[in-house]
Amino acid sequence: MPGSLRMTTLATALATAICGTAAGNAAADDQTVLRLSNWLPTTHPIYSDILVPWAASVETETEGRVVIEFLPALGRPAAHFDLVRDGVADIAMSVHAYTADRFPTAYGVTLPGFADDSLTASVAYWRTFETHFAQAGEFRDVKLLGLWVHGPAYVWTKDKAIDALEDLEGLRLRATGGIVQDIAERLDIVPQFAPASETYELVARGVVDGVLFPMESVVSFRLEPILTDALTIPGGLYRDSHYVIMNSATFASLSAEDQAAIERVSGEAMARLAGKAWDNADAAARETLEAAGYTFTPATPEIMAEVRRQGDALEAEWIARVETLGIDGSAALATYAEEIEKVSGAR
Repeated sequence: MPGSLRMTTLATALATAICGTAAGNAAADDQTVLRLSNWLPTTHPIYSDILVPWAASVETETEGRVVIEFLPALGRPAAHFDLVRDGVADIAMSVHAYTADRFPTAYGVTLPGFADDSLTASVAYWRTFETHFAQAGEFRDVKLLGLWVHGPAYVWTKDKAIDALEDLEGLRLRATGGIVQDIAERLDIVPQFAPASETYELVARGVVDGVLFPMESVVSFRLEPILTDALTIPGGLYRDSHYVIMNSATFASLSAEDQAAIERVSGEAMARLAGKAWDNADAAARETLEAAGYTFTPATPEIMAEVRRQGDALEAEWIARVETLGIDGSAALATYAEEIEKVSGAR
């Protein structure tokens, strides 16, 4: 090859390489990476069946312009609202009851009863929030992306079936704040506050006699080998509520196109995703626990009457509390129940 041609070829190749590198860097520069602080085990359905698929849908919907990077927890579970608000993390999921005083409206959808699944209650919660609760401004400092509630929660114990109301008296059970603490205390249970991620150690060490949990969580948090019994309650003794948020400045920095794309896969879409995932996880957990020999004891009429009585009292207190925020709690719960029926009828 003549020298001049060789030099031209080399120059062309070098230019192509430089252009290719520049194009790659430009593509990388055009891509926004959002950091999600995750405090759950990667085996938990919230991580594997809700957050990971949602993150994938964000990437797909934005055509790869926005990707979500999962980081190990940047703080304790209860700190995640502040971590996102302050920009330490871009996105996080947490539980309203971990900082219950911050989210008074969520309490209403966690009261006993309402639904035997997560899907209908989760979608109904999102719709109720938009109609009644958004005005309270609980998420004014962040961008709210999603809300859902888990499936019905029960009383789980070790070598102790709950056959009567008095069997609950004095039981030390792991709990969160909010409705879980309140309904437990009204049933003479002694709630022991702890994040779900610390439950195994508490049970294994005998610090608590059992837990208040939905079906799925007994398996997800590895309690299957060390508990034995469940007291089941139609509609659940309670249902904890969860939220996913993004830093406001981070959301505002995205293009209008990407903001719209993220909102399409969030909100009610995320509630549906979460509800379906939780119902599937509850069903799988039930099979696992039945195979392990767990005893499932339906609540007696006496227990149910007391749960309803105490639930009604807590509901009345909540209605009075949110009235100070300008919210009609009775109307909100009526909407919640109506939306549950609508979603159930459309399935």
